[in-house]
Amino acid sequence: MITILILGLVGGICLVGWLAIAIIIGTSRAQKKAIANAPKILDDAFNGDADVVFKINMESLPFETVVLGAKERGYRLASQSHQTDHAQTLIFERIG
Repeated sequence: MITILILGLVGGICLVGWLAIAIIIGTSRAQKKAIANAPKILDDAFNGDADVVFKINMESLPFETVVLGAKERGYRLASQSHQTDHAQTLIFERIG
């Protein structure tokens, strides 16, 4: 009986570990895809509107890439939320 309980516990720990690894790999792939498509993502977001809201998370472009890309497209970072649950909201203003 104790053996079955121990095996079940070990199996559960292994399952949780595999799920965590799968999530990390999926997130990494999503961010790599976003980075590869950065020019299009940034062009679509910073399309001439007066204000732009951009959400940063583990699957999106990195913070630095977004801020520098916005600057290149004539925007400046006006406000940002505190990072919560691995997400952050950035608000940009068009310059000039």
